[in-house]
Amino acid sequence: MDILLNHGGDLYISQNGDICLEASTRQKIMIRLRWLEREWRWNREEGLPYFDSLLIKNPDIDAFESAVREKIFEVDEVTDVKEVSVTFDSRTRQACLLFVAMTDLETIKGEVKIQC
Repeated sequence: MDILLNHGGDLYISQNGDICLEASTRQKIMIRLRWLEREWRWNREEGLPYFDSLLIKNPDIDAFESAVREKIFEVDEVTDVKEVSVTFDSRTRQACLLFVAMTDLETIKGEVKIQC
């Protein structure tokens, strides 16, 4: 169980002012994809290398898509990753990650936007 987050990544607070617990595979994936490499002080190797591999001049999009796919597969419930698409706009320095992941119970589609 995790604390439920809203779509922006903040804590979800109910109308009664309560936090909610949720066992969400989608949330687990979204958290992993939003972590920047070396961001978490207890495990500097966790996260994706956005600044070293994607938010650079002439990034290797295929290699970064592979890294995203591997990160999604780290979630125990994920049985397959059907699609990963990464776009990067060098002018605005924004990236967009789209994915489709499978579990035994559901198909999860998601989008993560990164701005620098």
